[in-house]
Amino acid sequence: MSRSSILSIFAAVIVLSLCAVFMIFGMIKLAGVEMSVHGWVALGLGTAVSLALGGALSAALIISRRRGYDEAAWDASRHVEPD
Repeated sequence: MSRSSILSIFAAVIVLSLCAVFMIFGMIKLAGVEMSVHGWVALGLGTAVSLALGGALSAALIISRRRGYDEAAWDASRHVEPD
């Protein structure tokens, strides 16, 4: 296993640990707080729109790659004459 792989895994473990600590701290501090129906609707719509946008951008990336649009951009950037 290379050094960069070990560092990447170590960084991911640290980030996940910090996320878990933040989540537990939030759950303890906000134990008595309730969210209204409007909050749940906003949370659901925000999640749905974010997932739809991510899916659409991923689909655009895959379609662009399969149809060869990326090849034209790559070839154009390789054949630029230096000043």
